[in-house]
Amino acid sequence: MSDPRTVTVRTLDHGEVTAAEPFWCLGVHADGEFRADFNHQGEEYPLVVDTVQVATASLYQRPFAERTTTAPVAVLEFDASHEFDSVALAGLADSLVVYAVGPLHDLVTRLQLLEDGDAS
Repeated sequence: MSDPRTVTVRTLDHGEVTAAEPFWCLGVHADGEFRADFNHQGEEYPLVVDTVQVATASLYQRPFAERTTTAPVAVLEFDASHEFDSVALAGLADSLVVYAVGPLHDLVTRLQLLEDGDAS
């Protein structure tokens, strides 16, 4: 059995902070933030319409936030506003359906497994 991974970052309010790093985390962390802003982020599941990324979903956890859970949450972020004519809007609608039953559903399943196991 391998040792749990950890990461150490320098924070503005608590100096060096070491945290357990979940297996799903990509390992990208920033120094110089507040401890409560420290986060783990997983693989991104992008929604791309006509070569434009419209949204992305990923696993996300802030272990030192005031309100946190031991399991990660899923974050869905939409990019800035986009303008659509009727053809482009129809393409977006079709892409949303494919995204919902494909990558987003896969992320739901992964999150449920993590919640059931309470694995971080």
